[in-house]
Amino acid sequence: MGISRFYLPVRFIIGAGSLSQLGTETARLGKVALLVTGSKSMRTTGVLDKVLKDLEGQGVKTIVFDRVEPNPRASTIDHGAAIAREHNAQVIIGLGGGSTMDAAKCIAQACSGIDPIWAHYDGKATAKGKVPSIILVPTVAASGSEANNGAVFTNWETHEKVVFGKNSMYPTVSIVDPALTVTLPKKTTAQGGVDIFCHLAEAYITAGESTLINDSLREASMRTVVESLPVVLNKLDDIEHRSRLSWASTIACSQFAGLGGGTGMTTLHGMEHPLSGEYDIAHGDGLAALLLEWMKYTLPVRTERFKLLGEKVFGEADGIAATGKWLQKIGMNLKLRDLGVKEADFDKLAGNAVKTAPWVKFHPTPLDKSAIMAIYQNSF
Repeated sequence: MGISRFYLPVRFIIGAGSLSQLGTETARLGKVALLVTGSKSMRTTGVLDKVLKDLEGQGVKTIVFDRVEPNPRASTIDHGAAIAREHNAQVIIGLGGGSTMDAAKCIAQACSGIDPIWAHYDGKATAKGKVPSIILVPTVAASGSEANNGAVFTNWETHEKVVFGKNSMYPTVSIVDPALTVTLPKKTTAQGGVDIFCHLAEAYITAGESTLINDSLREASMRTVVESLPVVLNKLDDIEHRSRLSWASTIACSQFAGLGGGTGMTTLHGMEHPLSGEYDIAHGDGLAALLLEWMKYTLPVRTERFKLLGEKVFGEADGIAATGKWLQKIGMNLKLRDLGVKEADFDKLAGNAVKTAPWVKFHPTPLDKSAIMAIYQNSF
């Protein structure tokens, strides 16, 4: 086993009811907070009012920035950063799904100076002052953004959806309260489950070496998603299985999932980002539409890994066929045509993938533009 590095400076508070700790945790870090959200459900379910009351009770002045959209725009992040600077926010709170948490990280980074977030991404700007502390509160089991320093956002003018991260963008505290996910509708829940599964399966399949702890952790986490997601879709308020999904989501995108090497690459994600960046479709839908063809493309060079996927995760011989049956079971057996993707755009989309996700070239069978176009076509 080669040398690997592990760095995870996040304090996690996990469990149903843990949202009650938000006010106390925020007050330890500062007295002025920008609360970043985007979901109207935070208001309709009463969660936002509950949070604001808690923060007020702890003496925290809170400014609400509730304009984050799915696939957050660079312009939205810049707007939020300007508000954070105006109020001298010491803490940035991300309350919502992956888009909200990613936006909160980027707002924290950008508000340290006056440069737009895109300038930070392309290396023309760096943090000019202290980056505010970040607290993340996921309300969807999906992205796992609460467990890393990465963020995904979109330049809507060019439709480039990119991944960006600095050590200053690690959350100081992440509060994972699965009770916040019980109000999610079936579709959003299923989309999130696919995202978790893909985070784990992509790296598991593309890994160049096998390590017992790493493989076992990913296999157990994938099994959790495969088994718990259908249960939750049949009973949306099942807090036990919601808790399992939340825990799997956090593990999937943390450095624990790569502990000991053999980390692999999330190349399917790199291929999907141009789709949601161009058409504004849900990330989980795009992943589901591409997953099986991405697997088939990879099969010749990772036959043993797919065999293990079938046996260890699904209890079946054929990992690809088992994944297909699971997608059918959870209502996520999608095609690109179902999502409004246009065949005429495949050339542009594939070029975008190569540009914005350069790590796709490290796929076991290198993904160049023509290969990506073929996968898009086969997924159509």
